[in-house]
Amino acid sequence: MSDSDSSQRTGRSHPLTQLPRLHEADATTLSTDNATNTMASLSHGDERHYSPPVYKDHDLASATQHHHHGLPSLHIRTDIAGPVSMDALKENDPFLNQSLSPGSLPQRTPSLRAVLASSAPNEGLSPASISSPQLVAMGDITPLPSPIGGMTSWRHRRGSQSLSRTPSAMSRNGSSLSLRLSDSSQMLGPAESRSRNKQYPALGKATGEISPETPGKGRQETAHKHTRNRSLSEYVPPGRSVPIKPRPIAVSGAGLPQGMTSSVSTDSKSNNLHREEYLAIQRGIALPAVRPPTPPRSRGNEAGDVESVITQTPSPDASEEIYSVRSIRTDQPRKYRKLRQLGQGTFSQVCLAVRMENRESGEVHDGPLMDGLAPTTQKLVAVKIIEYGPAGGADEERLEVSLKREVEILKSVNHPSLVQLKAFGSDEKRALLVLDYCPGGDLFDVAASGVKPMSPELIRRIFAELVDAVRYLHGNYIVHRDIKLENVLVTLPPTAMEKITDWRTYDRAVVTLSDLGLSRRIPEPPESPLLQTRCGSEDYAAPEILMGQPYDGRSTDAWALGVLLYAMMENRLPFDALPGARGDPEKLRARTPHRIARCEWAWYRYADSDGEWDPVKGKDLEGARDCVEGLLKRNTRRKGLDEIAALDWVKDAIDVPDQRASALRSPELLPVGNAPLNSRSLSTTLPRHKDSEYSALNKVSRNVTQPISQGASQAMLYATGLTEEDMNKAQVGISSVWYNGNPCNMHLLDLSNRVREGVQKAGLVGFQFNTVGVSDAISMGTKGMRFSLQSRDLIADSIETVMGGQWYDANISIPGCDKNMPGVLMAMGRVNRPSLMVYGGTIKPGCAKTQNNADIDIVSAFQAYGQFLTGEITEPQRFDIIRNACPGGGACGGMYTANTMATAIEVMGMTLPGSSSNPAESKAKDLECLAAGAAIKRLLKEDIRPSDILTRQAFENAMIVVNITGGSTNAVLHLIAIADSVGIKLDIEDFQKVSDRTPFLADLKPSGKYVMADLHNIGGTPALLKFLLKEGVIDGSGMTVTGETLAKNLENAPDFPADQKIIRPLSNPIKKTGHIQILRGSLAPGGSVGKITGKEGTRFVGKARVFDHEDDFIAALERNEIKKEDKTVVVIRYTGPKGGPGMPEMLKPSSALMGAGLGSSCALITDGRFSGGSHGFLIGHIVPEAAVGGPIGLVKDGDTITIDAEKRLLDLEVDESELAQRRQEWEALREAGKLPQTGLTMRGTLGKYARTVKDASHGCITDSVE
Repeated sequence: MSDSDSSQRTGRSHPLTQLPRLHEADATTLSTDNATNTMASLSHGDERHYSPPVYKDHDLASATQHHHHGLPSLHIRTDIAGPVSMDALKENDPFLNQSLSPGSLPQRTPSLRAVLASSAPNEGLSPASISSPQLVAMGDITPLPSPIGGMTSWRHRRGSQSLSRTPSAMSRNGSSLSLRLSDSSQMLGPAESRSRNKQYPALGKATGEISPETPGKGRQETAHKHTRNRSLSEYVPPGRSVPIKPRPIAVSGAGLPQGMTSSVSTDSKSNNLHREEYLAIQRGIALPAVRPPTPPRSRGNEAGDVESVITQTPSPDASEEIYSVRSIRTDQPRKYRKLRQLGQGTFSQVCLAVRMENRESGEVHDGPLMDGLAPTTQKLVAVKIIEYGPAGGADEERLEVSLKREVEILKSVNHPSLVQLKAFGSDEKRALLVLDYCPGGDLFDVAASGVKPMSPELIRRIFAELVDAVRYLHGNYIVHRDIKLENVLVTLPPTAMEKITDWRTYDRAVVTLSDLGLSRRIPEPPESPLLQTRCGSEDYAAPEILMGQPYDGRSTDAWALGVLLYAMMENRLPFDALPGARGDPEKLRARTPHRIARCEWAWYRYADSDGEWDPVKGKDLEGARDCVEGLLKRNTRRKGLDEIAALDWVKDAIDVPDQRASALRSPELLPVGNAPLNSRSLSTTLPRHKDSEYSALNKVSRNVTQPISQGASQAMLYATGLTEEDMNKAQVGISSVWYNGNPCNMHLLDLSNRVREGVQKAGLVGFQFNTVGVSDAISMGTKGMRFSLQSRDLIADSIETVMGGQWYDANISIPGCDKNMPGVLMAMGRVNRPSLMVYGGTIKPGCAKTQNNADIDIVSAFQAYGQFLTGEITEPQRFDIIRNACPGGGACGGMYTANTMATAIEVMGMTLPGSSSNPAESKAKDLECLAAGAAIKRLLKEDIRPSDILTRQAFENAMIVVNITGGSTNAVLHLIAIADSVGIKLDIEDFQKVSDRTPFLADLKPSGKYVMADLHNIGGTPALLKFLLKEGVIDGSGMTVTGETLAKNLENAPDFPADQKIIRPLSNPIKKTGHIQILRGSLAPGGSVGKITGKEGTRFVGKARVFDHEDDFIAALERNEIKKEDKTVVVIRYTGPKGGPGMPEMLKPSSALMGAGLGSSCALITDGRFSGGSHGFLIGHIVPEAAVGGPIGLVKDGDTITIDAEKRLLDLEVDESELAQRRQEWEALREAGKLPQTGLTMRGTLGKYARTVKDASHGCITDSVE
């Protein structure tokens, strides 16, 4: 599975986001070791200035006296060595003393690399040496390979090195019974690291005492490449033993519920929240153990509330350096001066830096007073330095791939609660990533040891932001895969957090989700999103990951959010043993993965005496309880984040009014950097952008236009004439069904050119492509008609193929003939990117001199044949009709299949207003094509997709309009298929329910006398829909491709003229119910579709006349074998989806019947279809069809057939015993190969179609999943 293959159903961009222009940056991005800076925050400016408040007479410790006693903080001890003194020069750094408050730099434990470096070289590394007891319990679970290491399974080594479930004392003390992690005998050297300001148990010499490190010491140049990881997500350098005592972590007695006492020591390691210290340090995502200097009192404000602008700086020391990079947003060069190191990872480090201003001389002044820094531009950033190649000690190729992936994802996301990449640069030795600086530390500190425990309101706000951010990632087909407390950074220092009184209305992002090093792009549908690589952090890993099953990263991210929410509520992890549990703490801790696999967890702080949720204790967190209990379940029952976001507790967690927007717009949440970004309600399916200046429209095409790894793709695009500027624009695929062999389609290339012109004017890139088409009118009555319905699915397949393969951001399709419309809509539904349809338009009516200059159309030409056979017209008259029936370009003019589907699609909202009635050769159609560009741009900006528009209500509107206008029965097939493409299940009974309550009002051909051009002359489809909306017949609340609702679109539509006669009033319908009737019975147990307008009656009983091919019927009609005085039911069979194959239309037979004057004395039934131009007593779509043994295949001449539209019956009046006998005969003929040939025995495209197509009652779709 390709990690880079994604974009479809992309899900979506976030309302709070602005996606950067990505092609402007240098094509020099490199790779990462999956280590992301914890100090990265979010700003939508190039950078921001942080000036924290200065304490006047008290320090941070004094603030802790005012904490909330209901939620006690934790007392944490670790197994890392004691404090290491700070560098004297850095301790006295006045610039840092003035710019950083105690709350701005959370403290961390020293680097594990330093621990490893100080160990005895001959000692082994045991599983118990690292404080992650979960791994000890995973002897029977295949450990995960490293994200950047080799893929060889640890199981291959288990013959010689065992991974014990509970480490022995010998292994804990550095015994030779250690876990060998690599064949490498060397490791990386120590790096600068300082201790956390906590009390650590000293490590004696016998167990590997850790001596203070030498600051600034770099990696060993001879470091070997590593090949595997120790755990789900971290890398442990190989080769040396680390005899570390078990980690004692204690929770205070105040953390126990009232009245409960612990049965074990308060030093139990299994009872509390714990940080994966070694993991954070090794991956470069945690701060080092550096105690920030105490800031001096303010000299400019007696109250101490405001800190003055920084103007004095320390003299640089030897370790300071200048970082040269380029801005992601502007591509301008930037220089940052290193202040000091913040964190050290295996292959990367994170440094605090300040931006330097380049003055008139163009030189950066780097002196004791930092003259190159203007007071207003002294903005702190975090710079992540990734070394690669031999100097970095990493596998260069693997590290480069990993970094490219991380940088690509960082550049492609923009959300107030996601880490932001501000600038980057690289040379032959290293890559530099500049990220925003976050002064509040990570969420672990806030949850476990903040100034005061987290309030329910803060928990709610943080969780809501994280849900929104992760849904944004998932909408863009990105999964995080390492969500945990340590990877969530707090954007506010503790003192600032104390001043917030209402978290719901706070207008800045509170947290930043960081560390996208393990993030991956997942494939879009229809490809499987399941992943195989087991990665993440043990305590947050979902059961399916621990058990080595393929998993959906979106679901496992949701699980991790559930763990995180529980931890914020309980100050402990959900799958640790409960406080008070009896037994060896190490063994209790070792059982954690087993509890995760079985989803065994319980409430503790909020539990009642029975261990169940106590509604009194948790009265302020009931919504949180629903979230946790919905997320910490097995993947088959786990709630998705869309469901979680729809809960009131999450949906209403942010209430930020936008004073600059109208009342109709959604709230706004500002990022920390003060750049405004608009949002929409978290309860909606996916977010939408509102302001063009903050919208990045090329979310899909950037997969080929932006990454430096896609240079060949970009070279090909440049060859097409694109410029560098074009590479940052959204690409619109303009698909037409043009070919010049059919009047319905011959003008579509001209329309496509006009559409492209509108797209280019809208600031987008339009790429034109074509798909196939079949003319129903030309192929009608021939074997060519077998390819007609099949072409619908070929059109859908081909557009889906181009949109997927070419990475187009949006689609505008231009269909013309009958099957074109459903084909393009099915493709839009499958791809689900912003799309709209421009209908090719209807043809003008023809005029024949021999018909008294009356309007004629294509059906007149079909009926002329029957009229000629009966002698009603002469050959010269027949020729005059067919010569003048079609005067130019455009689809057949009556309410036939093309106009039926175009009208249905307009009322569903997938075309601009008037598209279905604007004639093909009209100024209105030309203007519509030009307007399509601006419309598709708005859809891209607001991220409105077909699935947002094609709702069940939209399909109900379509069914209503089809019945109102007397539309084609083909609409039943096509609407079912379109609905299936967007995941909505329609069936034939839905059509019957709508027909029963919908009158037939339109006097349009084929059953009436007017054509679509006549409707256009009285206001067109918009006037019709406005009339129906006023009468309450249709619903106007649905979204459309204009970005407005259907009702909004119709506000300015014209009203019908008072004297119009095309559409009757509701008080005087042609028929009180719809003309489409769903019939069942002994002849059609699976259903059939009747087109019964009422003019021919509602009941017909007659004798069967059976034909296995329509040509046999035409021959019988020519021989005058069908008599007007007889009541005949003509049966044409073996014309179904599989039997035809292709379910050809019976327009030629039905038109011949009507032309011969047999419309009142004959009914026609078939397992094939009828054209929209057919009329009479017609029943089609009989299921099951004859080719698969349906009852229609057992009918014989002379059988009595009853058609009753009122009772909705289609019955064959033959005894069951007789039918059983006939079935045996039919089976014998099939075995002997004497039945008519069907598609099931064919090869080629028709054979493939016959083997994959579903029956007519299920829309004849070909992509169903059994």
